[in-house]
Amino acid sequence: MTEPFGPAGPTDPGIMPEPVSQLEPTTDAVPTSALEVLPGDGAANAPIASPRRRRLRWAIAAVVTAVVIAGSALGFAVLSSARSSSTVLPWAPSDALVYTEIRADMPGDQRANLLAFLSKFPGFADQTSFDAKADDGLNRLVRRLTDGKHDFSTEIKPWFGGQVGVSVAGTNPSSPGVLVVVSVRDAAAAATWLKSITPADASHETYQGVDLVGPAVASSPPAAYGLDGSVILAGTLDAVKAAITRGPSGALAGNAGFKAADAALAGDDLGSVFIDIKGYLSLLTKMESQILSQVGSQAGLSPKVSPLAIPTMNTALLPGWTALRVRAESDHLVLDEVLPTVAVAGQPARQNRQGALAASLPAGTVLQYDVHDTGSLIQSTLTQLEAQPGGPTAAQIDSVAKFVGGIDKAVGWIGDADVVVAHDGAGFTGGLVAQTQDATASGNLLTELKNLVALGGAQSGITISSETYAGQTITLIGADLGQLSGSAGTDVGGPSGKFQIAFTQTQDLVIVGVGDGFVKAVLDTKPGSSLADQPAYQRAINLAGASNAGQGYVDLTAVRTAVETLAAGSSDIKAYDSDVKPFLEPIQSIAWSEAVGADVSTARVVLVLK
Repeated sequence: MTEPFGPAGPTDPGIMPEPVSQLEPTTDAVPTSALEVLPGDGAANAPIASPRRRRLRWAIAAVVTAVVIAGSALGFAVLSSARSSSTVLPWAPSDALVYTEIRADMPGDQRANLLAFLSKFPGFADQTSFDAKADDGLNRLVRRLTDGKHDFSTEIKPWFGGQVGVSVAGTNPSSPGVLVVVSVRDAAAAATWLKSITPADASHETYQGVDLVGPAVASSPPAAYGLDGSVILAGTLDAVKAAITRGPSGALAGNAGFKAADAALAGDDLGSVFIDIKGYLSLLTKMESQILSQVGSQAGLSPKVSPLAIPTMNTALLPGWTALRVRAESDHLVLDEVLPTVAVAGQPARQNRQGALAASLPAGTVLQYDVHDTGSLIQSTLTQLEAQPGGPTAAQIDSVAKFVGGIDKAVGWIGDADVVVAHDGAGFTGGLVAQTQDATASGNLLTELKNLVALGGAQSGITISSETYAGQTITLIGADLGQLSGSAGTDVGGPSGKFQIAFTQTQDLVIVGVGDGFVKAVLDTKPGSSLADQPAYQRAINLAGASNAGQGYVDLTAVRTAVETLAAGSSDIKAYDSDVKPFLEPIQSIAWSEAVGADVSTARVVLVLK
């Protein structure tokens, strides 16, 4: 996260928050901060601080709630308000490079959905007791972080409105415009709290009727905070003043990119992020150049250190923006992303459809990463790289691809392709499964690769053999890694360091595995016993989006049980069984997909419970 208040860094980084256990939903605001909160003026037990630390403390007051919300996932579960409109978004500038919003008020259906989701975990079933437990846990956290001087329920909860927005704007990396907006439901209570934690030597400036509080010792860039009616504004001084001047005008909400993203991510959420991709990359490039230039100057180097080779991007090939949001459903969490679709001249648009390979993968598959139309995607990607300044030329690519007959012959035959990991009860196996749209082309490629290995590998101890299984010929390429590395006796990948790659081709598949076990498992897969037939897989992919341009799936339950079996007898297994396993058992899987649209493309990740 961007540090908004200068180079001094966070206060007391060694203090770790006390764990809060068995919390259940509440009806009011929650967060506090991992940063130190100061006592009011004249407090007898105020700690003695160095000037460097005191320059930070004035700023902590206004952003303490924002920092804690951002750092605590449980902070989402503390308010019952169902307001769908944001009170902090209207304050964000139209040119924000990054805007992040936390909705601890859980608008719309988010409270009910999140509580239903949490109820599957230990300690969250009895929702009626959540308020008391949450207040108690957060009070202990705040007291720990403030040496017992402050608490949550009496000082922060009464005024906090449940919304936090953070924006970063500007083109100068030395002085980005950082603005933190915290919603307030009781302005008088918020004013009292701010006064109680403001250092006695803080500076004050009145700007358009708002008392702006700053550090006693000037910071660079200057920073301030102030209470403007229903919000606390904090950040760099110029950004705060600009926000006061424009007021809640909805400047960012009127930005064309933001409007498109907001429309694509319709509905309520727990938090969201908007990024101006091109603007952000431009800022990072300037920042890199400036930092290295300063380093060279300080070191007395002449000329100054040249910037590292951050690639010059052809921005026409980049999406202008992206946006993400987190949403709760009753039995899964959702992370959605949207961004503009970028068409590549001369390349066909990617199509959304169901994957073709899950029906060919063994039921014991625990990980699948699937990319549709992989061959055309590789060719399109190479075309984009050639269009990048300083990227490889077509001649350079062809000079490498000529050994396998050129790019088209090398990858043009590939349809869908999957990276796969499977578990067969005895251990994990894995490999690559690709759909061949031209059996002759893929067969020729495999033959050429085998011949290249035979010609170049004989002197290195690489062996080639074959075996027949289920009516298919499996080619085995083996090597002793100890001999290849020149250190005989190295035990890598098996006895004597032996390593083996196996591959075969059926009528419509090319199968490559580490060892022949994976290849045989795919050949053994029959209708009704594949990954596609497993209820857990079907449910997860349907939630992520079954019609897509690419997808992924991890069976977390299967991975967990396999690892537990391997760890049986470990000295730590009892602690794991009592403290960790109960919180992992409700989780079934994680799945993701991406879909391409005419104007906007989307991606979705889901964490699915049993």
